[in-house]
Amino acid sequence: MKINLGSGPLKGQDGWLNIDFLEGADIKADIAEGIPLTDGSVEKLYSSHFLEHLEYRQVCSALLECYRVLAVGGTISLCLPNARKYIESYFGGEMLRRILSDGTEFEAPLFLREGDGIYAAAMVQTGSPIDWVNYIAYSNGEHKYMFDEVNILAHLDMAGFSSSCLRAFDPAIDDQSRRTESLYAQASKIC
Repeated sequence: MKINLGSGPLKGQDGWLNIDFLEGADIKADIAEGIPLTDGSVEKLYSSHFLEHLEYRQVCSALLECYRVLAVGGTISLCLPNARKYIESYFGGEMLRRILSDGTEFEAPLFLREGDGIYAAAMVQTGSPIDWVNYIAYSNGEHKYMFDEVNILAHLDMAGFSSSCLRAFDPAIDDQSRRTESLYAQASKIC
């Protein structure tokens, strides 16, 4: 079984089952309360831009639940907003003038490219680079925890996973519109 956690209100495709608290997913469940699957029943777990919506303790619990439902030899693959990129952009002043499809102009971090997804509800435009740190940290009140390359690997290790490492963008599972702002990690369960 292949599971996509925090998928949004979408049905899974290509052998994937989606779990989300919103109606429309294959399995409706609040992952912060646990994953409604039996121990060792999942071969692959994937989650994209979900864990940052949980508080620290919920992140820890969710990853323990992922470990519980993952079969021995199974893998977890994550895509998360990379807070480091936004913070480095703030300190480096690496900003570029962008124009949205509605004609709105704004200063954006240099690493964001044309076609990258921007959550308009989270945008604050005071003209300061700190707007983008607020964007990634709070996202209109929806984000509760930030990640970088070091702490996601530590979280995976603390949950019991093995071989925790950063991975490359995978076009088969990862959303192209989030490529430049994201970090990618994976780990496995060996016992």
